[in-house]
Amino acid sequence: MSEFIKKLKLQLLILQLQLRVLLLKQKLTLPNLDIPKKIIIHHGGGWLDFEGVNEWHKQKWGFRSSLGFYAGYTYFIEKSGKVYQARADNEEGAHAKGQNKQSIGICLEGNGEEQDFTFQQYVSLKDLINRKISEYNLTKHNLYGHNNFANTLCPSWRLTKWINDY
Repeated sequence: MSEFIKKLKLQLLILQLQLRVLLLKQKLTLPNLDIPKKIIIHHGGGWLDFEGVNEWHKQKWGFRSSLGFYAGYTYFIEKSGKVYQARADNEEGAHAKGQNKQSIGICLEGNGEEQDFTFQQYVSLKDLINRKISEYNLTKHNLYGHNNFANTLCPSWRLTKWINDY
């Protein structure tokens, strides 16, 4: 498919979503931002899987992404290593106050303060980060923990160490 047709399809999708927001008063986010400048890593802090996080964010904020999910993270990695994409990479997230319009948020299921993440989660995380770094011409210096932007234990000492060793 030509690049022109891809861009045209994306523009039509954005127009369709904008109409839904205006006419139906739906709380939607749109994929209309510049390319991401940062990748911010999170841990769930509990034991909710993707479905649980999606439902919790639906109740808390109620903003549905262009992909149909409510999770504020761009990506979510379950214990099995399965990766879910909840938002387009260029769509505003709800994961790091003040950083949501310029970053990709990746969350791992679990609480890294209490228990280590699974081998499968680390493999999926590394693969996803490598793909996004390559896709957006980023470096390891564009990789952060949530605690770089907020007074929080997130993404846990384990993931903070992993990020520093990356």
